[in-house]
Amino acid sequence: MRIVLTGGGKVGSYLARELSRAGHVVAVIEEDPEHAQELADQSNVVVLEGDGTQVSLLEAVDIGRADWLLGVTGVDEVNLVACELALTLGAKNVLARLNNPLNRPTFEALHIPVVAVTDLMATVISREVEVSDLRLITLLGRGRISLYEVDLPPEFVERPLAEVRFPTGSLAVAVVSGHDVFVPTASTVLRPGDEVTVVSSMEIETEVRACLLAPSASR
Repeated sequence: MRIVLTGGGKVGSYLARELSRAGHVVAVIEEDPEHAQELADQSNVVVLEGDGTQVSLLEAVDIGRADWLLGVTGVDEVNLVACELALTLGAKNVLARLNNPLNRPTFEALHIPVVAVTDLMATVISREVEVSDLRLITLLGRGRISLYEVDLPPEFVERPLAEVRFPTGSLAVAVVSGHDVFVPTASTVLRPGDEVTVVSSMEIETEVRACLLAPSASR
């Protein structure tokens, strides 16, 4: 995928490196000259120095062909404007980092999806999730749907995805096996140590976790 990030600080630089390692084409717009140079020197991503809300810079990174624009600066207003401009210029999807929960209504009114640390913390605490087994990536649909990763334990019995009895309303959308990352099919063989990314309603996460952490297909 082609991914553009506005903001190359700690969050943006980490995301840029990880997305690049996963094989995506990544470009970053970072206003701070030192941060921009550091990221350019230490990664294989394209880095442009400047304001991520400038149309000229967004066009320079070919935002009209981007699959995602991620607004991850520490300023909500900048992230909001960058996302709005990206959609106007043709980006397929946008996602904004929400720094201040009080600004959520503004993002929702403009239909800009957000990820907030406060959401993730509240969700983990309320569900008492074993973080080592299940890692929340983001919440969708105003918190009704979640996207999360599950590590298959050593005792997991190798078998095709079709033989894993996922509860209704859940779907495996990605698998990391060794150095390979791919979208699974029914014939994809899951092995101990694989990392499975799942999307489901929050209500059935416990069931999903149980079926993936079970040693065999029987439940």
